[in-house]
Amino acid sequence: FYMSIQGLKLTEIFPTIPKVKRLLVLRPNLARQETDFWIWLRAFQGLINRKEPHLYLICSSYGEKRSGEPSSLYEEHWLDYYVKRFLLPVESLKDVDELIDLYKREIDGYVIYDNEKLIQTQNIAITLAGLERLLPIAPDQEHWMIKHGIPKREDLRDKFNDNWDAAEWAIKNLWPLCNKKIYANFCIHRPSWYSRCIELVDYIVYSKAFALDLPVSRVHRRTLKLYRRMLESADIPGVQMNWHCVWDQEKDYVVEGARHGFFTLCSVYTPNLTIHGGIGDSDKSYTQSLPKKETCIAKKEKIYVCLYMSDGDATWAMNNLHSGNWLAPQRGSFKFNWGFLPLMVKLMPGMLQYYQETRTDNDCFWGPSSGAGYTYSHLWPKDLVDLYLRESRILLNQSGQNGCNMVNWNLLEWWREVEDLEAVRREQKILKDGPGLVCGLGGSPYAKSYLEGPIPKLHSVHIARVGHDNIGDIVRFSKECPTRPLFMFLFAQIAEGLVEHLASEMNKLNEYPEIELLTMDEFFLTLQDALKRGLIKDELYEKTEALAETWLKAPGRHRLPLCLRLIEEFVRIIRTDPIERRRYLSEAGWTDLASMEVERVAINREGFLTRFKDRTPPSEEEEADTLLYVAFYLAWAIIRASILSHGIYANSKDQCLKEFKRICGHLVDTSPFEKLFEAWDKWEEGVPSIEAIASLCDAIALQTRRLVEKLGPRKGEKFIDWPSPEI
Repeated sequence: FYMSIQGLKLTEIFPTIPKVKRLLVLRPNLARQETDFWIWLRAFQGLINRKEPHLYLICSSYGEKRSGEPSSLYEEHWLDYYVKRFLLPVESLKDVDELIDLYKREIDGYVIYDNEKLIQTQNIAITLAGLERLLPIAPDQEHWMIKHGIPKREDLRDKFNDNWDAAEWAIKNLWPLCNKKIYANFCIHRPSWYSRCIELVDYIVYSKAFALDLPVSRVHRRTLKLYRRMLESADIPGVQMNWHCVWDQEKDYVVEGARHGFFTLCSVYTPNLTIHGGIGDSDKSYTQSLPKKETCIAKKEKIYVCLYMSDGDATWAMNNLHSGNWLAPQRGSFKFNWGFLPLMVKLMPGMLQYYQETRTDNDCFWGPSSGAGYTYSHLWPKDLVDLYLRESRILLNQSGQNGCNMVNWNLLEWWREVEDLEAVRREQKILKDGPGLVCGLGGSPYAKSYLEGPIPKLHSVHIARVGHDNIGDIVRFSKECPTRPLFMFLFAQIAEGLVEHLASEMNKLNEYPEIELLTMDEFFLTLQDALKRGLIKDELYEKTEALAETWLKAPGRHRLPLCLRLIEEFVRIIRTDPIERRRYLSEAGWTDLASMEVERVAINREGFLTRFKDRTPPSEEEEADTLLYVAFYLAWAIIRASILSHGIYANSKDQCLKEFKRICGHLVDTSPFEKLFEAWDKWEEGVPSIEAIASLCDAIALQTRRLVEKLGPRKGEKFIDWPSPEI
């Protein structure tokens, strides 16, 4: 097996789309929210483009923008560029009926799925479209088929007991027939925005890939086991596409894929991928010349800053021009860094060419999370990880990116980036042709950076945001941290209007000549110079009392009352009627405590209680797992807040618990926290009863009241806008 994969290229995971020679455009007059219409139409597109890639769909009426959705899919932008740059002839269809009449010979019929009770059948139908050339049709879309005399071949309604029985059947009967290098997760929890992300259907059908919705967090024990069973028989390395279930955290989804040698491409909001792959030269290489080292000399009194937008690992960010910021007229007026998916060379070569042609001298390309695709290399199978990293280096070089954002997460054990020295050294060694590496989507000067090794790897210190005084944050930090030279790497929020906002702040830099904005390449070469000359020692940031107050103590004190309100609410919910309890568990934002600080999850009571109002409640069998999941992350939040209030930073759950016992053991009874953590560690073996979890939460609520009394905010103390823990 080891010998058989050594010559593999990651680009070979994806089908090669022939060169596009013409474009046929259809603009249906229907909003994107018409999910079932777009499912069959995009499946039809995938089958048509298999024979010759030329059908280009435009969602001409996008519909009302909802939370979590982009304002545009930019189909007209790319169509205009392709036609002008590649001189493609283009024609337009007048309506959907004309399309069906022209191409109905490309299909062998249709299959009906249940879009009300068993929505998993939607994914089975999408898979069958790729395997058997059957259009996936919801009952309210069948009139299109009847009108054009297309025969019904199968009806999936009433065939399965529930969504997970349907998934089990599909894994047994369809997965072995599919392209087992590509798995696509299409969420079935309607009408959440996750469930409306079906733009990728054409590509999945074209590729004969497998589509399901398999939640992989510890809330869903049965589907996690199904997912693992499926990927154990996959052809690795592989890719999981589209995006995770609304019940999951993204890091849960990426972790499970990484364990099995699958990287992730967040490919929602990416229409027409069966066209994008056939436009442009996939063999074309680009170069971003490194600055000369003699121009990157560190000066003792300086504060060096770089800003980096990192969601280039997602195809949607490539498609929507990084949330529209690439089209901002202010782009190029200051130095800024962009992540671009290295696999664009295969999936979107024409798009990559556009970005390269329109870049300015102030636009620096820097590889996104985590190399070729989004993954956590520390979890990859030992016989695959080196290949993945080597291929990442090749693709970074081809796409014209010197450094890279190499992230490693595991929410089961670590709050911030996993501190795995072996994994970091492996990344540094294989990716050393670039000047450095970065990580850490949640900024903190206390998170671990790695200055030793072939090239430095830095954790972000902060996040630049729209509508925020970002220059003020940089100045404030420089006053709290006297280290000079000071190196500050900031992630930039992936949001519309960011470049415009940052440009409006640039004049403020004139008041601070000691602050110098650099490209990532300049930043890391300057850092290397500072390290070589001994200007930077073991740590990047001197830990002062002022720094601890801003980043640790004050946030810890002020999070404790929020934690108390949440644990008291949770205790109340546990004691309610089971049906009501399961509804509360699904609709409120409890599961987001796994990846967000409490102030992000519980901004206000109404918003918290309706955060996921579209999710299907857990079943009776899933309830204990759901309760343990929430209880653990809530207890961990209480523990983190308590030790932060003392100015103590800890990252791993075990270190957090150890510090909590040491610091707070004389103030409260820590045993209920310890028992809950022990139950979490033994989750693979089983889960405690609901009553046992409830009793532990009762005890934790009591201890949290005492913690608030002892460690909470001082009387009259106000603290707002602490450093944002997440993008």
